[in-house]
Amino acid sequence: MPPKEPDLFLSLLANDTVTKEMAMLVLYGTEDRPDHSVAMFMSRIRSKTEPHSVKIETINRTGYRLVDRLVWTKTLKLDAVEH
Repeated sequence: MPPKEPDLFLSLLANDTVTKEMAMLVLYGTEDRPDHSVAMFMSRIRSKTEPHSVKIETINRTGYRLVDRLVWTKTLKLDAVEH
């Protein structure tokens, strides 16, 4: 994964929902970017994670969420990112 993709994936693990604004902060350090760039990053992450049964849902007009987030957090032994 390119450098920013793991950061965005970790934010999906750490939060129930990652808004588009949150994703832009993770990716660029600002909310002042086009929305489609977040969608492109999510598409790339999905293409790499879906073969491993990791599903990312789009929440219309809000953002994204990792399906079974807590299960994946425990599976990946990332208890520190649980809230």
